[in-house]
This record gives sequence, C-alpha cells and structure tokens, in this order.
Amino acid sequence: MQWVGLVRNVMLGRQGLSRAVLLEAVGDAGGREPRSYLTTGNISFVAPPGDLDDVVERIEAGVAAALGRAELVAVRSLDALRDLVAVDRFAAFAGEDWETEVSFLRHDAPPLDERRIAYPRQTVIVDVRPHEVLAARPRSGGARPHVNRLLEEATGCPATARGWSTLRRVVAALDG
Repeated sequence: MQWVGLVRNVMLGRQGLSRAVLLEAVGDAGGREPRSYLTTGNISFVAPPGDLDDVVERIEAGVAAALGRAELVAVRSLDALRDLVAVDRFAAFAGEDWETEVSFLRHDAPPLDERRIAYPRQTVIVDVRPHEVLAARPRSGGARPHVNRLLEEATGCPATARGWSTLRRVVAALDG
C-alpha cells in the first residue's frame, strides 16, 4: 500500500535534515520506494498496512536522530488523501485573502471530538474529520488562530498542517 507521510515542523535543508537524510530514514525504517515532495517534509513510501505502525515509529526515530528532537510523522494512505482533495472543500475561500490548511493528527490518535475545538474567532472551520481539521483563516489581522493550534489544544496531541495547495500538489505528483 502507498502511504504519504507529513513530517511536523521541518524544512528540508535546515537543521541537518536534507532530502537524502529523510529518504534514508524512510528506507531504513522499512518504507519501500521512498520519495520526497516539496521542502516541507512530505514523503511517500510503500509498506504493508500491518507494518505501518513500526515503519512510522522508525521514521520518527530517524528524523529525531537527524534533528536532535522528536517530531510527528502523520501518515495517510494515498487513497485517503486522494479522497480528501477530490472535492474543493475551500471553494468559498478562493483568492489571496485566505490561508486554507488541513491539520493532521497521527494515524493512530484517538478520534477527535469536535466539541473540544475552541472558538476559532476569525478562523473558519470548514470540516472536522476523526483525525483532521480543515480551516481557512484571513491572511492578516488578529484573532485568527492557526488550525494546528486549535487541533492540538482540542486533543492534547501533536499535529502537523499543510496548505490545501500543497496537499493537492503532492497527490498530483504521486498520480502523475
């Protein structure tokens, strides 16, 4: 099965985490056919579903060894990401005035109880899923909390976010 991993809080080429180091960590973890997309820690690999937890744990250990700190790797199947981006969930927020993002929990995190999401003020919650929150927020001004902050506060778990256009580009690259 093909998986997409989203490494939290990294930019390739900084703090000792190059594309080559990240791909080596994925390969050493048991992920076959590792590839990297863009510079924000987006990877894909092939692994049997039954091995996913172990592979992710080892990828996180490899990332921690390179960075000197632990970071989440949120993983979704390519099919799940295809389904997510198949519908333009942010059509009402087109244009330069909005940041459109999806925040992801670990694949094995407890399901999100959307009632725990704090009042988002100027941020608009577009959709809440068991392990993701989709949100749009104005590019400027105050009282516009980042979707990651909202998700982490609601769950007490680390999360990582990607822009909607980034997710669409990663899926397109994998399908291309």
